[in-house]
Amino acid sequence: MRNFVDLHTHSAASDGTLPPAEVVWLAERKRLAAVALTDHDTADGLAEAARAARPLAVRFIPGIEISAQFTGGALHLVGLGIDPADRGLRAVLGQLMAARRQRNPRMIEKLRRLGVDITMAEVRALAGGAVVGRLHMAQVLCRKGRARTVQEAFGRYLGCGAPAFVDKERLTPRQALEGIHAAGGLGVLAHPPQLNYGNLAQLERIVRSLVRHGLDGLEVYHPDHTPDQTRWYLDLARRLGLLVAGGSDFHGAGKPEVRLGRPKVPLAAVEQLLAKLGL
Repeated sequence: MRNFVDLHTHSAASDGTLPPAEVVWLAERKRLAAVALTDHDTADGLAEAARAARPLAVRFIPGIEISAQFTGGALHLVGLGIDPADRGLRAVLGQLMAARRQRNPRMIEKLRRLGVDITMAEVRALAGGAVVGRLHMAQVLCRKGRARTVQEAFGRYLGCGAPAFVDKERLTPRQALEGIHAAGGLGVLAHPPQLNYGNLAQLERIVRSLVRHGLDGLEVYHPDHTPDQTRWYLDLARRLGLLVAGGSDFHGAGKPEVRLGRPKVPLAAVEQLLAKLGL
Protein backbone atom coordinates (compact mmCIF):
# COMPACT_ATOMS: atom_id res chain seq x y z
CA MET A 1 0.00 0.00 0.00
CA ARG A 2 1.13 3.54 -0.82
CA ASN A 3 -0.18 5.72 1.98
CA PHE A 4 1.76 8.99 1.67
CA VAL A 5 2.23 11.84 -0.82
CA ASP A 6 4.52 14.82 -1.39
CA LEU A 7 2.82 17.81 -3.01
CA HIS A 8 5.64 20.36 -2.78
CA THR A 9 8.99 19.65 -4.48
CA HIS A 10 11.55 21.51 -6.58
CA SER A 11 13.89 20.41 -9.35
CA ALA A 12 16.85 21.81 -11.27
CA ALA A 13 14.33 23.58 -13.50
CA SER A 14 14.27 26.20 -10.74
CA ASP A 15 16.37 26.12 -7.57
CA GLY A 16 16.53 22.40 -6.84
CA THR A 17 19.51 20.22 -7.72
CA LEU A 18 17.92 17.08 -9.20
CA PRO A 19 16.57 16.95 -12.76
CA PRO A 20 12.75 16.76 -12.87
CA ALA A 21 12.76 13.08 -13.85
CA GLU A 22 14.98 12.19 -10.89
CA VAL A 23 12.57 13.86 -8.47
CA VAL A 24 9.85 11.54 -9.81
CA TRP A 25 12.10 8.48 -9.68
CA LEU A 26 13.00 9.28 -6.08
CA ALA A 27 9.29 9.54 -5.22
CA GLU A 28 8.79 6.11 -6.80
CA ARG A 29 11.67 4.62 -4.82
CA LYS A 30 10.08 5.97 -1.67
CA ARG A 31 6.80 4.34 -2.73
CA LEU A 32 4.80 7.55 -2.57
CA ALA A 33 1.24 7.48 -3.84
CA ALA A 34 1.61 10.88 -5.55
CA VAL A 35 4.20 13.59 -6.09
CA ALA A 36 3.85 17.16 -7.36
CA LEU A 37 6.65 19.16 -8.95
CA THR A 38 6.19 22.81 -7.95
CA ASP A 39 9.17 24.76 -9.23
CA HIS A 40 9.42 28.50 -8.60
CA ASP A 41 7.82 30.64 -11.32
CA THR A 42 8.41 28.08 -14.07
CA ALA A 43 6.65 25.12 -15.65
CA ASP A 44 9.70 24.11 -17.70
CA GLY A 45 10.37 20.86 -15.81
CA LEU A 46 6.83 19.48 -15.91
CA ALA A 47 6.96 17.74 -19.30
CA GLU A 48 10.11 15.81 -18.35
CA ALA A 49 8.66 14.82 -14.98
CA ALA A 50 5.37 13.72 -16.55
CA ARG A 51 7.20 11.50 -19.07
CA ALA A 52 9.23 9.92 -16.27
CA ALA A 53 6.08 9.16 -14.29
CA ARG A 54 4.14 7.41 -17.08
CA PRO A 55 5.53 3.88 -16.53
CA LEU A 56 5.62 4.25 -12.73
CA ALA A 57 3.06 3.63 -10.01
CA VAL A 58 3.47 7.07 -8.44
CA ARG A 59 0.85 9.56 -9.61
CA PHE A 60 2.34 12.78 -10.97
CA ILE A 61 0.74 16.20 -10.38
CA PRO A 62 2.01 19.15 -12.46
CA GLY A 63 2.43 22.20 -10.27
CA ILE A 64 4.14 25.51 -9.67
CA GLU A 65 5.05 27.83 -6.78
CA ILE A 66 4.44 31.57 -7.24
CA SER A 67 5.54 34.34 -4.89
CA ALA A 68 2.84 36.95 -4.30
CA GLN A 69 2.87 40.46 -2.86
CA PHE A 70 2.62 40.60 0.91
CA THR A 71 3.80 42.99 3.59
CA GLY A 72 5.71 41.59 6.54
CA GLY A 73 6.66 38.12 5.32
CA ALA A 74 6.69 35.79 2.33
CA LEU A 75 3.45 34.68 0.69
CA HIS A 76 3.90 31.73 -1.65
CA LEU A 77 1.06 30.08 -3.54
CA VAL A 78 1.41 26.54 -4.84
CA GLY A 79 -0.66 25.69 -7.91
CA LEU A 80 -1.53 21.99 -8.23
CA GLY A 81 -2.92 20.29 -11.32
CA ILE A 82 -2.04 23.10 -13.73
CA ASP A 83 -1.86 22.85 -17.50
CA PRO A 84 1.71 23.99 -18.25
CA ALA A 85 0.72 24.86 -21.82
CA ASP A 86 -1.94 27.38 -20.75
CA ARG A 87 -1.25 30.64 -22.61
CA GLY A 88 -2.39 32.91 -19.79
CA LEU A 89 -0.18 31.20 -17.24
CA ARG A 90 2.80 31.19 -19.57
CA ALA A 91 2.37 34.92 -20.19
CA VAL A 92 2.41 35.57 -16.44
CA LEU A 93 5.47 33.37 -15.99
CA GLY A 94 7.22 35.14 -18.84
CA GLN A 95 6.68 38.43 -17.02
CA LEU A 96 8.13 36.98 -13.81
CA MET A 97 11.13 35.50 -15.63
CA ALA A 98 11.89 38.84 -17.25
CA ALA A 99 11.87 40.47 -13.82
CA ARG A 100 14.13 37.74 -12.45
CA ARG A 101 16.63 38.31 -15.28
CA GLN A 102 16.84 41.96 -14.24
CA ARG A 103 17.12 41.15 -10.54
CA ASN A 104 19.99 38.65 -10.71
CA PRO A 105 22.65 41.01 -12.20
CA ARG A 106 21.71 43.65 -9.62
CA MET A 107 22.44 41.17 -6.82
CA ILE A 108 25.72 40.17 -8.43
CA GLU A 109 26.69 43.84 -8.64
CA LYS A 110 25.90 44.28 -4.94
CA LEU A 111 28.05 41.27 -4.08
CA ARG A 112 30.94 42.68 -6.10
CA ARG A 113 30.63 46.01 -4.26
CA LEU A 114 30.95 44.00 -1.04
CA GLY A 115 34.27 42.66 -2.30
CA VAL A 116 33.03 39.27 -3.49
CA ASP A 117 34.72 38.04 -6.66
CA ILE A 118 31.67 36.65 -8.48
CA THR A 119 30.27 36.98 -12.01
CA MET A 120 26.90 36.29 -13.59
CA ALA A 121 28.63 33.88 -15.97
CA GLU A 122 29.81 31.76 -13.03
CA VAL A 123 26.31 31.58 -11.59
CA ARG A 124 24.76 30.67 -14.96
CA ALA A 125 27.36 27.93 -15.45
CA LEU A 126 26.56 26.42 -12.06
CA ALA A 127 22.81 26.61 -12.77
CA GLY A 128 23.41 24.54 -15.90
CA GLY A 129 20.54 25.97 -17.91
CA ALA A 130 18.03 26.09 -15.04
CA VAL A 131 16.29 29.28 -13.97
CA VAL A 132 19.00 31.22 -12.13
CA GLY A 133 18.15 32.10 -8.55
CA ARG A 134 19.64 32.97 -5.19
CA LEU A 135 20.39 29.32 -4.40
CA HIS A 136 22.86 29.21 -7.29
CA MET A 137 24.52 32.40 -6.06
CA ALA A 138 24.75 30.90 -2.58
CA GLN A 139 26.40 27.77 -3.98
CA VAL A 140 29.00 29.89 -5.78
CA LEU A 141 29.66 31.78 -2.54
CA CYS A 142 30.23 28.46 -0.77
CA ARG A 143 32.64 27.31 -3.47
CA LYS A 144 34.60 30.52 -3.06
CA GLY A 145 34.81 30.14 0.71
CA ARG A 146 32.64 33.19 1.42
CA ALA A 147 30.18 31.01 3.35
CA ARG A 148 30.30 27.52 4.82
CA THR A 149 26.71 26.62 3.99
CA VAL A 150 23.92 27.83 1.74
CA GLN A 151 22.06 28.96 4.84
CA GLU A 152 25.03 31.07 5.92
CA ALA A 153 25.28 32.60 2.44
CA PHE A 154 21.63 33.64 2.66
CA GLY A 155 22.08 35.02 6.16
CA ARG A 156 25.23 37.02 5.36
CA TYR A 157 24.51 38.13 1.80
CA LEU A 158 21.36 37.03 -0.01
CA GLY A 159 18.42 36.77 2.39
CA CYS A 160 15.77 39.43 2.87
CA GLY A 161 17.43 42.39 4.57
CA ALA A 162 20.97 41.14 3.83
CA PRO A 163 23.37 43.55 2.04
CA ALA A 164 23.16 41.96 -1.43
CA PHE A 165 19.41 41.31 -1.40
CA VAL A 166 17.22 42.73 -4.15
CA ASP A 167 13.50 42.11 -3.92
CA LYS A 168 11.77 40.56 -6.92
CA GLU A 169 8.67 41.56 -8.80
CA ARG A 170 5.60 39.75 -7.51
CA LEU A 171 2.03 39.28 -8.63
CA THR A 172 -0.81 40.23 -6.33
CA PRO A 173 -2.39 37.21 -4.60
CA ARG A 174 -5.46 37.65 -6.81
CA GLN A 175 -3.36 37.65 -9.99
CA ALA A 176 -1.45 34.54 -8.89
CA LEU A 177 -4.62 32.65 -8.00
CA GLU A 178 -6.35 33.73 -11.21
CA GLY A 179 -3.39 32.46 -13.22
CA ILE A 180 -3.45 29.12 -11.41
CA HIS A 181 -7.20 28.76 -11.88
CA ALA A 182 -7.05 29.77 -15.56
CA ALA A 183 -4.58 26.90 -16.06
CA GLY A 184 -7.03 24.47 -14.44
CA GLY A 185 -5.20 24.24 -11.10
CA LEU A 186 -5.95 24.62 -7.42
CA GLY A 187 -4.28 27.36 -5.39
CA VAL A 188 -2.75 26.43 -2.03
CA LEU A 189 -1.15 28.73 0.55
CA ALA A 190 2.34 27.32 1.19
CA HIS A 191 4.16 27.21 4.56
CA PRO A 192 2.06 29.72 6.56
CA PRO A 193 4.84 30.46 9.12
CA GLN A 194 6.72 32.37 6.41
CA LEU A 195 3.96 34.99 6.53
CA ASN A 196 5.46 36.02 9.89
CA TYR A 197 1.97 36.48 11.33
CA GLY A 198 1.76 37.68 14.92
CA ASN A 199 -0.88 35.30 16.27
CA LEU A 200 -3.47 32.79 15.09
CA ALA A 201 -6.20 35.42 14.84
CA GLN A 202 -4.01 37.43 12.48
CA LEU A 203 -3.25 34.33 10.42
CA GLU A 204 -6.96 33.60 10.10
CA ARG A 205 -7.61 37.13 8.83
CA ILE A 206 -4.88 36.69 6.21
CA VAL A 207 -6.21 33.34 5.08
CA ARG A 208 -9.79 34.61 4.95
CA SER A 209 -8.67 37.47 2.70
CA LEU A 210 -6.99 34.94 0.40
CA VAL A 211 -10.15 32.85 0.34
CA ARG A 212 -11.97 35.91 -1.00
CA HIS A 213 -9.39 35.98 -3.81
CA GLY A 214 -10.04 32.31 -4.62
CA LEU A 215 -7.70 30.32 -2.35
CA ASP A 216 -8.54 26.61 -2.51
CA GLY A 217 -6.29 24.99 0.06
CA LEU A 218 -3.80 25.27 2.91
CA GLU A 219 -0.42 23.56 3.25
CA VAL A 220 -0.94 21.88 6.61
CA TYR A 221 2.10 19.57 6.45
CA HIS A 222 5.60 21.01 5.95
CA PRO A 223 9.00 20.25 7.55
CA ASP A 224 9.12 23.71 9.12
CA HIS A 225 5.81 23.24 10.94
CA THR A 226 5.79 22.23 14.58
CA PRO A 227 3.26 19.60 15.70
CA ASP A 228 1.17 22.39 17.24
CA GLN A 229 1.22 24.39 14.00
CA THR A 230 0.17 21.34 12.00
CA ARG A 231 -2.83 20.91 14.31
CA TRP A 232 -3.70 24.62 14.10
CA TYR A 233 -3.54 24.65 10.31
CA LEU A 234 -5.59 21.48 10.01
CA ASP A 235 -8.27 23.02 12.23
CA LEU A 236 -8.19 26.28 10.25
CA ALA A 237 -8.51 24.45 6.93
CA ARG A 238 -11.52 22.50 8.20
CA ARG A 239 -13.25 25.59 9.62
CA LEU A 240 -12.77 27.60 6.42
CA GLY A 241 -13.63 24.72 4.08
CA LEU A 242 -10.16 24.63 2.55
CA LEU A 243 -8.51 21.61 1.00
CA VAL A 244 -5.62 20.09 2.97
CA ALA A 245 -2.22 19.87 1.27
CA GLY A 246 1.37 19.29 2.28
CA GLY A 247 4.84 18.32 1.21
CA SER A 248 8.54 18.38 1.90
CA ASP A 249 9.58 21.53 -0.03
CA PHE A 250 12.39 19.29 -1.31
CA HIS A 251 15.28 21.01 -3.12
CA GLY A 252 17.91 18.27 -3.23
CA ALA A 253 21.50 18.96 -2.22
CA GLY A 254 20.82 22.68 -1.82
CA LYS A 255 18.83 21.89 1.33
CA PRO A 256 20.29 18.55 2.45
CA GLU A 257 18.35 18.52 5.71
CA VAL A 258 15.07 18.32 3.76
CA ARG A 259 14.16 14.85 2.52
CA LEU A 260 11.57 14.06 -0.10
CA GLY A 261 8.53 12.45 1.48
CA ARG A 262 9.13 14.06 4.89
CA PRO A 263 7.07 14.94 6.76
CA LYS A 264 4.82 12.03 5.93
CA VAL A 265 1.70 13.52 4.37
CA PRO A 266 -1.10 10.95 4.71
CA LEU A 267 -2.90 10.09 1.49
CA ALA A 268 -6.13 10.10 3.49
CA ALA A 269 -5.58 13.76 4.48
CA VAL A 270 -5.39 14.97 0.87
CA GLU A 271 -7.92 12.66 -0.77
CA GLN A 272 -10.42 15.48 -1.22
CA LEU A 273 -7.79 17.58 -2.99
CA LEU A 274 -6.77 14.69 -5.23
CA ALA A 275 -10.42 14.03 -6.06
CA LYS A 276 -10.80 17.68 -7.15
CA LEU A 277 -7.83 17.10 -9.46
CA GLY A 278 -9.48 13.99 -10.89
CA LEU A 279 -6.89 11.62 -9.37
